[in-house]
Amino acid sequence: MLARFPLLQRVLVDPPHRMASRVVRTGVRTGLFGVGMQRPLEIARILLARGLGVRSTHALHAATDPDRPALVDERRSVSYREADDEIDAVAAALRDHLGVSRGAPVAVMMENRVEYALVWFALFRLGVTCAHIGRHSTAAELEPLLDKSGARVLVVSDKTFDVAAEVLQRRAELDLRIVRVGGGRPLPRVWDYEDLVARGLGGVGHLRVEAGPSENVVYTSGTTGRPKGAVRDMAAVGLTELLRVLERLPMHTGDHHLVCAPMYHSSGQVFVLLNTALGATIHFQERFEPETTLARMSRDRIHNLFMVPTMIQRLVELPADVHARWPTPELRALVSGAAPFNVTLREQAIARFGAGAVFDFYGATELGWVTLIDGHEMLAKPGSVGRPIAGQEIAILDDAGRPLPAGAIGKVYTRSAQLMLGYLRDPAATDETRMGRWLTVDDLGLLDDEGYLWITGRARDMVISGGVNIYPVEIENTLSKHPAVADVAVIGVPDAEWGERLVAVVVPRAGFDPAEVEAWTRRQLTAYKVPRRWETLPELPRNPTGKVLKRELVDRFS
Repeated sequence: MLARFPLLQRVLVDPPHRMASRVVRTGVRTGLFGVGMQRPLEIARILLARGLGVRSTHALHAATDPDRPALVDERRSVSYREADDEIDAVAAALRDHLGVSRGAPVAVMMENRVEYALVWFALFRLGVTCAHIGRHSTAAELEPLLDKSGARVLVVSDKTFDVAAEVLQRRAELDLRIVRVGGGRPLPRVWDYEDLVARGLGGVGHLRVEAGPSENVVYTSGTTGRPKGAVRDMAAVGLTELLRVLERLPMHTGDHHLVCAPMYHSSGQVFVLLNTALGATIHFQERFEPETTLARMSRDRIHNLFMVPTMIQRLVELPADVHARWPTPELRALVSGAAPFNVTLREQAIARFGAGAVFDFYGATELGWVTLIDGHEMLAKPGSVGRPIAGQEIAILDDAGRPLPAGAIGKVYTRSAQLMLGYLRDPAATDETRMGRWLTVDDLGLLDDEGYLWITGRARDMVISGGVNIYPVEIENTLSKHPAVADVAVIGVPDAEWGERLVAVVVPRAGFDPAEVEAWTRRQLTAYKVPRRWETLPELPRNPTGKVLKRELVDRFS
């Protein structure tokens, strides 16, 4: 039905000759089109055997620059040649010794480390679905995810093994085999990763890279209930989609990238894929710690990285002498996403790293990467998440599915080649997100006359007080500017008179005075947007990707 509606936003849908020109310019600027010029026959052989995409990237760079470091963590450094060989060995071993095939996903539950990426790319080559599970999952959380996904092989590390072992103990009848990275005593149904790789080396000569889809399952944040597994076909993400993103990000072949956000989340994965395509060296950090991260950015000459806003806040709040000790002159792209990046924090990040190096985007596990905005645009369009990337279309619709004019708030729908295939084994939940070929994750927002998008919050987070729709993001952005407010979330709680009452939950700095902050807020906002109640917490509850768990706050303060 929606296909009949005129598009509110038609973005960068160029004639073929203009698109081709932009693709060539981006390919030249990033150095991507220079890859393999010295080995054209070898490149052609790889492309004929494996195609161009996630299944061939390591092989291509192994052929052109085999000794360049590909993956680095605290334990080991792997060159592109070594990575390509180990990916093949893992794929062969999973197929020949554990019976892995397209029939069932393989689940991965590990901290950020080299082997996480190697196993992931091995599954791409086999055409086997990879289901990513949070490294902090408990046995009670892991068990239903395994049941729902149908995974019968689980790859863990020595740090996440105990949870997997608990599931095995509780469910002796479960047909589950575990691959353990990092060693440990032999146990039934548990395979040692290094032993598996050694066994796989014998089968590499017979490894056939599978045609067809390579599905990737990332579980949604679960801020409102049990996580759902969003399925996307990564084999369908080709050179055009890659260049559309790179057109607006200052990334280049041979960059150094730092993974400090969790690899089991889609944002961390996107940057691993982008940087692998560019033949970058990817450094893994097991967990984020502000000064340690800054030191690695400086020491490892990091050119680009992704961080959730909470990480950026902790980074910019480091003392000036710490930043002086660990300068980051090579940094070209500090990209935020996955949670609201408020105006005040954006300004602080720009002051520290420069407007040309700070970026934000709108996207979702289900949607892919929809928009992008740089620091210069942030200053000109405070609060916007930017213009859509080429190939992405956005529509703002009312509750009846009708398009809304520029400046009007409605539900944000997108369509592109990046949309998820659906939620894993959950057609009912999938149908709730779709309207024809369009998809939504229930975000509310507006487009201005120039095509810039603003996100005003989730539909479920909107507060209706006295019959008036109130969007918390606007209030949160305002309160974040007050010097006594370190962090803030605005929620609605039930109220007999007004329906809902606005509550501001503040992480205070020294000198916080609710009465003074309320008086200050009244000078900034219309009266009905001023919170009627003020609460404080030492920190806001957040999930691993930085989203505030507002349901917990509502339950606590209702």
